[in-house]
Amino acid sequence: MTRLTLAVPDELAAQIRAAADGNVSGWLADVARKELLREEAVAVADYEARRARRDADAEAAWESERFGYSA
Repeated sequence: MTRLTLAVPDELAAQIRAAADGNVSGWLADVARKELLREEAVAVADYEARRARRDADAEAAWESERFGYSA
């Protein structure tokens, strides 16, 4: 396990200690893990949205070519 040292404002440190209920390292690791997962989920959702738009554009182009109209 790697040790990290960080500096935070006193007020934030007090809030972290209160929320961590005695296990600051574990609490911060959980918060960091959740944030990383959230960021990954946002990236996946963005990718899927872009892919859906491309798929819709490709389908519309195919319909236009095949049937002579656009959706």
